[in-house]
Amino acid sequence: MGTDERDIERSLDKAEKACEGIRVVFALCFVLCIVVWVLMLGVLVYGCITTPSNVDGATVAYCAVYGVLVAVMLGTLFRIFNEVVKGSPPFSEIQARRLRIVSLAALSLVVLELIFTAGVSYAVAPSAGYGIVVNDGASEPTVNLNVGMLVFSGIMYSLSAIFRYAALLQQLSDDTV
Repeated sequence: MGTDERDIERSLDKAEKACEGIRVVFALCFVLCIVVWVLMLGVLVYGCITTPSNVDGATVAYCAVYGVLVAVMLGTLFRIFNEVVKGSPPFSEIQARRLRIVSLAALSLVVLELIFTAGVSYAVAPSAGYGIVVNDGASEPTVNLNVGMLVFSGIMYSLSAIFRYAALLQQLSDDTV
């Protein structure tokens, strides 16, 4: 084995260890997200049952959908790195599909937050009231647009297209050889 091959193998080992670390972080975040989400949803449902005037169904629905979308994103990101750690090729159509799922979940979070804040700010859902802090306590009603999550969604969608293209090039190369 030449020096170049050893350098490549060392680099691949480092990359695999980095992917393993990232996978562990996403697994921990996923578990923590699920635990916090279940507790928060339980408290909201309990509050809705015991004091219906303080908590309404829209807030419970918002938290339920928000938690599911975050869990989908974290779980999918975990699966992406899990496949790489197992030795599967990172540039595959399955990985591209997973990145697309992450981008759609992130976009759904942006739309969900936009709809919910519009409902609270403009009293489309008057039962939600102003009992929650809108826009960091600003006195004027506003609608939140999570630009960071919107950009993240665009980046993930772009990466999914790049991964799909790379997978198709690899397939074409394999078919040629």
